[in-house]
Amino acid sequence: MSRALQGPVTAVLAAGLSVASFGCRQAPPGAASPLVTVDSAGVEILRLSDLHALDLPSIEARLVYSTAADVELASVAGAVFLPDSSLVIADRRAAEVVFLDRDGRVRARSGREGEGPGEYTFIERIGVGADGTLFVYDRRQRRFTFLDSRGELTGVQQLEQGTGLGAAVPLVRLAGGEVLAAFETRPPLAPGLQRAPVFLVFADAAGVIVDTLAQWAGKERHVTRDGTWNPVMFGATALFAGRGVHALMGTNDSLDVTLYRGVEPVTRIRGAYSPRTITAPERDALTERSLGRFPEEVQASWRRRLDESTEREAYPAYEALAVDPAGRIWIGDYPPPADPERRWTVLEPDGRPVGVLRLPVLHARWGPLETVAITSEPHELVDVAHGRIAVLRRGEFDEEFIEVYEVELPG
Repeated sequence: MSRALQGPVTAVLAAGLSVASFGCRQAPPGAASPLVTVDSAGVEILRLSDLHALDLPSIEARLVYSTAADVELASVAGAVFLPDSSLVIADRRAAEVVFLDRDGRVRARSGREGEGPGEYTFIERIGVGADGTLFVYDRRQRRFTFLDSRGELTGVQQLEQGTGLGAAVPLVRLAGGEVLAAFETRPPLAPGLQRAPVFLVFADAAGVIVDTLAQWAGKERHVTRDGTWNPVMFGATALFAGRGVHALMGTNDSLDVTLYRGVEPVTRIRGAYSPRTITAPERDALTERSLGRFPEEVQASWRRRLDESTEREAYPAYEALAVDPAGRIWIGDYPPPADPERRWTVLEPDGRPVGVLRLPVLHARWGPLETVAITSEPHELVDVAHGRIAVLRRGEFDEEFIEVYEVELPG
């Protein structure tokens, strides 16, 4: 673990990623990865070929149920499976947590809007800790709410972040109450193309951030001379996920992902990818879809901001990450705007490729226009656990629902 910090925000700003010296060894004949290196701390570093070049089996999925007909959901912030394969859904707009049984029937509801115990103002994340405890994190209140499997309140805890500009998203809550979180500072930036860092930070059992474990380059944005942050269409960013004791972080400039078990990095994926050129129709399609979220009277202003910014000529390496309780790594492609599906590639915790799964892509409502890496928008694969996946979808009238599938991994 890196040095202890003097204060959660100022120290995070000053912290850097310490890099160990690497020793190398060739992978044995027949190994899945063409090159494996191991650093002095025993962390596996796998250099994979382009994921699309791998000949991987398809992952079978069988629909168990859908919430479309029976459960009204306003704005899903996330969902998690409990150990009995029942599903818990966090509805941000309703400030409510919905508990379903294994067959998708509602068995309990918990929460309402407010600032008291068991109340929420902005649900950022729902998760299951290393000890099986269900938590709901409220970003505005910087507070964990802990619930049992019936939706009854069992406790609350703050996540102290200091007074500086920034935001944290908890990824992992360890058995002793410690937390790993992705933390993004948002300081004033010089004009031009800029990327503020995103840190993986460690909070003690009292909820105080005391350590920085690593850092990544955050969201690409173009800063104007007057300090305005303009979005970069198809820009690179930092991505993260967490489940149980496992946290996953990386950047999508290339295939760059690190898996943590608790505070220790266990696997680093460093891979190639074949950049795909962004065509003018694809760029226009993303622009129109993004601007279409705004009332007509403000669309011209946003279009002008995009015109004043810059854009990438090639797609990032990937767009989404997920991790399951066993530490398997799920990497979602960056699909063109018109593609209805996203390809997910699954890797074992040691980086060995497992198979591929295609899911209906859930396009981020505001993602292309975001200028920060830490946002509140989920992708379609909201949870993977206990042989099931929960897939978030939107209907014809923009209503949200979840489909639950049983999945069987090859081999």
